[in-house]
Amino acid sequence: MWLRVDSSKIVHARSTLPALAAMLKFPNAWVWDCRSLQADQRRALSPKQKRSIAFVVMRFIEYILAKQSSSIIVITKSVVPIFISWYKVPKSKIHVIPTCVDVAKFQEKPFEKVNEIKVLFAGTFSPAYDVRLINKFIRKMKEYTPVAVTVATSLGSTENWKQVEYDKLVSVPHDDMPTLIQEHHLGFSVWKNDLGICLTSVASTKTAEFLACGRPIVINSLQGDFGTLIKEYNAGVVTYSEKDDEIRSYVLEILELVQDDSTRKRYRELALKEFSLDQGLEDLIKLYQEL
Repeated sequence: MWLRVDSSKIVHARSTLPALAAMLKFPNAWVWDCRSLQADQRRALSPKQKRSIAFVVMRFIEYILAKQSSSIIVITKSVVPIFISWYKVPKSKIHVIPTCVDVAKFQEKPFEKVNEIKVLFAGTFSPAYDVRLINKFIRKMKEYTPVAVTVATSLGSTENWKQVEYDKLVSVPHDDMPTLIQEHHLGFSVWKNDLGICLTSVASTKTAEFLACGRPIVINSLQGDFGTLIKEYNAGVVTYSEKDDEIRSYVLEILELVQDDSTRKRYRELALKEFSLDQGLEDLIKLYQEL
């Protein structure tokens, strides 16, 4: 990557190692597009969760990138105070451009009236997903109504999806994802809430896609900004624990949402206001112009 970097231009480096390659070419202007607190996320997902040499080195690299970059892009507002505290960078250097959805492509559509609730799990399933809680949620839903669970995997996906208690497995190109989402009633993007501070920096793209299609989403409370926004707009269910009485409450809440077709405009409004690709592009071009 270092060999291919053109230091005479603005360099937009997506994630940590590309940013390191960019920095070592000493460009006049370059952006560290930080997709997550990678060192802490890898540590949280490792079996031992100790401060290994790899963790210390990665955290040191992130510190240098934060200091040396011309600007920093993060995808959540929640992580901004962390950057200011850890890396001692001014708030003006940090630009929040959230995970975006093409709202012209992902359109809202009325719920399909059927005798069962169709649930869709889509995307790449990393070990960060709380599959155990998801399965408990599905089992509890089935006590109240028939449920059909579809898993949509992508190339490069891990095999963690095999732990989901699903009925149907599909793989479609991204162009077909709007239709696939519209054919279902709700989605899940539940990460493990015990992953620590790295959760402040992450946000799943699929969540924005479901909302743009007018579909509620089940989300864990500590995932980036989603927990706060989903609760504020009543655009799905926010999970805080996996106690039986809590899961029962979540299920009753989601059943109420999927049975009320008028709620889909509320989800769409959240996607338009917070996760529109057009707004993201506008913010990105403005940043390039400043550089």
